[in-house]
Formats: sequence, C-alpha cells, structure tokens
Amino acid sequence: MFILCDTSSILMLLRIAPDMFIDERYECKTIRVVHDEIVRTTKFKVKYPWMREMRAKVKPMVLNEKQKQTETAYWETIHALNNFGTVNNKTGQLIDLSWVDIGVISHALALEYKITSGDVNLLQFARQEFKEEFRGSVSPLEMINHWLESGVIEWDEEKQRYISAWMGDNEHPQPPKEKKRFRHLAGNKYTGS
Repeated sequence: MFILCDTSSILMLLRIAPDMFIDERYECKTIRVVHDEIVRTTKFKVKYPWMREMRAKVKPMVLNEKQKQTETAYWETIHALNNFGTVNNKTGQLIDLSWVDIGVISHALALEYKITSGDVNLLQFARQEFKEEFRGSVSPLEMINHWLESGVIEWDEEKQRYISAWMGDNEHPQPPKEKKRFRHLAGNKYTGS
C-alpha cells in the first residue's frame, strides 16, 4: 500500500485513476490533513475546477484502535526528534518537519506503507531516523507504472494528455528508470523532467 501525501502527485494521479482512493486495487490511501488541504484550499479549486467532481472520491484512511496507538507512538517520537533538532547526515543542516510531515511519516511507519513525496527533508528524515521501519517512497510515475503492470489501468490518449498537462505544471522530476519503464509499459514517451 501507498500513502499519497504530495498534493501535486495526487492531483495528477486523480486524473489518471479517479477511483484510486476508493478502489482497493490501486493500493492508495491518504491521510486526513492531506485530504483537507486538497478539498479546502482555494488555489486547488480555482486551478483545478475538475476537482469538484472528485472531492467525494478523495477519502482519507481511518485507523483502527491498534493502528491509532502505533501511529500516536511514532508521532510522539518524531515530534520529539524534530523539536530536539535532528541534523540531516547528508547535508549537515537541521531537518525541520511540519505538523503534516510528522503525520505522514507516523502513518507510513505505523502501517508499513510506502509514501509519495517530493519533500527531500521528509524522506531523508524517515530514511535516517527509521531506516529499519521506513518502507521508502515511490514517484507518481512509478505509481502509474505499477498500475499498468498490474493491469489496473490501460494507457490511452486521454491519460497521455493528462500527463502532458501535468508536466507543464513544473512537477518534481521523475526517476529515469521509471521513464524508461513507462515507455515500455505505455508505449509512449514520458517527456517531462
């Protein structure tokens, strides 16, 4: 399973797979704060008017009691590490996590899910401080490739247009390996960064 937490990724992937949060075959979840940001933020309503139709399909996950306890324990640990001042071992700089970042990491660790995020600090913190528990991250293009491989989606011209539009919105660069894989699976070139 994957926790989608990067709003740019979610907005692009929703165009490709509108049912990704309500159909288990997509293996996608999101958390309440990310859900709220997407459905409540004015800039998303203005820039992406098609989101109005999709609001009901962006369902945040609900944790059971055991998951809540585990997530809370991780949240408190991450919050303490953040307040103490964790130094990024690669850059020597302090890592400053937002409240949302802490929530994303604590959910991912509690549920043993991978995440989508272009936030380098968030990813470095999780890899550094929880190297045994953290399951890693995936790019949006890797998600699409996973869906293509598993047969959940079929590629067509409409989806290619959505990718082209997303590329124009200054998306995070996608891994070269995934671009090559996409070309093989979709039969189209990924022309973004």
